[in-house]
Amino acid sequence: MRWFLLHDRASVFVEDDTWYLLVHTTCKHLQSNNLCGIYHTRPQICRDYSTDNCEYEDSWTYEKYFESPEQVVEYVEATLGAKVQGNIRSPEPPLLPILNSI
Repeated sequence: MRWFLLHDRASVFVEDDTWYLLVHTTCKHLQSNNLCGIYHTRPQICRDYSTDNCEYEDSWTYEKYFESPEQVVEYVEATLGAKVQGNIRSPEPPLLPILNSI
């Protein structure tokens, strides 16, 4: 999630324990008449997109709303406790043995 927020014009919100990514940009193929300029060759993600469940409202408020990676860190520290010291990744596994071919 922090990675998404490092990119320009993105935010994350939480509603009913589900996390959502908002991308605040317009498609580079959107024409001035709001029609798709590459409609017949548009990517699959555009073909699958639907506004059937869209609940857009100008006055909408979210349970949680993040605009920067720092806000995510603050949220995690506030909800899960102080920052974990050291690396939080799993340890690197041991190397596999080298087999000599005969």
